[in-house]
Amino acid sequence: MPAYNAIINALELNPSIIADLAEEFPPDRRNVRLVPEKWSALEHLAHLARVGPVMNARLKQLIEQPGKPVVPYDPQRDSPGLLLDAHWDESLSKYQWERAALVGVLREMSKQIWEREVEHPEYRTYSIRIMARHLALHDLSHGSRIEELLLAATRT
Repeated sequence: MPAYNAIINALELNPSIIADLAEEFPPDRRNVRLVPEKWSALEHLAHLARVGPVMNARLKQLIEQPGKPVVPYDPQRDSPGLLLDAHWDESLSKYQWERAALVGVLREMSKQIWEREVEHPEYRTYSIRIMARHLALHDLSHGSRIEELLLAATRT
């Protein structure tokens, strides 16, 4: 399982990349939407913080209740102001804390549990490995959006 350590390492390191972006992001531009229907940097960061407890709960379920199907997380069901009303520093701290907790569990897990498959209504196959890999890529996707907003020329 060569990807095992790479995925966990990415999950452990991604918060540092996000923190670097967060530190550099100008406070007066954090909640600006450059395109009306697209998220601001604050919304991306708050979403990462929001997903943390969801994935930690999912990981716990996959370990403790392996036969129970996964319930998908739909961010559209969150209240409309949840992300825009978030606090920048608190969102970053929550994201970092939740991720550290998840990585701690993954590092202690046996590789048999890592590959255990479970039913997920949105995916053909699903396991803790797939969840972890998806989450690592999800971090980078939102980090990329935050960076685009950071580097975008402001409109006047």
